[in-house]
Amino acid sequence: MTTQLGKELKKLRIDLGITLMGLSELVGLSPAFLSAIETGRKRVPDNFLDLLASKIPTVANDRQRFEVLINQARKEVRMPLESSNYQDAALATEFARRFSSLSTEEKSRLHSILGGK
Repeated sequence: MTTQLGKELKKLRIDLGITLMGLSELVGLSPAFLSAIETGRKRVPDNFLDLLASKIPTVANDRQRFEVLINQARKEVRMPLESSNYQDAALATEFARRFSSLSTEEKSRLHSILGGK
């Protein structure tokens, strides 16, 4: 089953007029691996967004949306905590623990606070 990221990558390829092979040559990954990313059979590599954005201006200009699609395909979000104190790390952990039980209204309020879409 194609992921939302896969659908967007296919649309991107069509818009650019390139094949899966063309995209694979552009970013330096095999066509089979890209196909597996599109269908959710392989995990999206950590450097994938950087590879795409460095070669395709459309992706660079819409980087945040592609980051969301990649996180959605991975079914996880990673958050760096290297400069966080204990309280910040505890907050991030509690948010992650409770995320799936937040109501639509609570998520809406958080979007407003964070300036999200």
